[in-house]
Amino acid sequence: MLQQPLKLDMTKLEDSTKVLPHPPLLNSHSAGWNEVFLAYYHHPGYETPIEHLMMQHVLDVTDRSNCVEHERRVGDRYQSYWFGNGEIAFCPANTLHWAVWQQEARFTLITFAPQLLARLATECTGRDRLELIPRFQFVDPVIQQLASALKADLQTGCPAGRIYGESLGVALAVHLLITCSTLPPKISTYSDGLPQYKLQQVTDYIQAHLNLEIKLSDLARTVGMSQYYFCRLFKQSTGMSPHQYLIRLRVERAKQLLRQPDLAIADVAFQCGFSHQSHLSCHFRRLVGVSPKTFQQQ
Repeated sequence: MLQQPLKLDMTKLEDSTKVLPHPPLLNSHSAGWNEVFLAYYHHPGYETPIEHLMMQHVLDVTDRSNCVEHERRVGDRYQSYWFGNGEIAFCPANTLHWAVWQQEARFTLITFAPQLLARLATECTGRDRLELIPRFQFVDPVIQQLASALKADLQTGCPAGRIYGESLGVALAVHLLITCSTLPPKISTYSDGLPQYKLQQVTDYIQAHLNLEIKLSDLARTVGMSQYYFCRLFKQSTGMSPHQYLIRLRVERAKQLLRQPDLAIADVAFQCGFSHQSHLSCHFRRLVGVSPKTFQQQ
């Protein structure tokens, strides 16, 4: 009787360790990104013990300073090659996968829920058919840059909140539609920004929820459009990305609260929607030029 391949949810530690020897050194569970997940690994030479299916679309982005002998089977395709120095591989969801590498490998896995790419394909192109293709070894500066930014955001504790990581994840997902699809979509472009009444809806929503964790999907849903187009049109309207706008509003709210000398800076950070006092301090100093404490004492 043939052994059935494992079906793995790569966002779950108990699943990923069935085919990888160690847990990730860094992962995005605490960030709470919606439908996008990142894990960073250091692994010795290893062979995945069995062919497996991954429930998510998976990007494998190697470290620029690392290159190893590698064998990989994706679906009915096999390749043996040196893999590293920032090169990338892509495995669509529910595709048979097996890999072996001979030396220590350092790489970032970024996974995408299939429904995210399917929804983006429909919203951006009007097509409900999506067929993604495996890619073994390629270089893409956009993927490298976005993957690096996502990893750096995690390493610094996500100071801008989940909206920043989710914005990067959506941009990366749209780029995958363009580079790893059998029918690359032609993404429509707009130059006029959001209608004034929709912009007002968004800014009113942000003001009303400033002390809470605001998700990109919440803002896009407020004006009834896809996350991708919302980000683009919002920036055209305001000159800032949604997360930059949110940070500026939170810092302005903090300035108002800091004029109350008896209010602790940690309480100010909490009331303005920052998850840590250090996040408030970082953005406050960058935008105002002094620390919250100095501003309060002026």
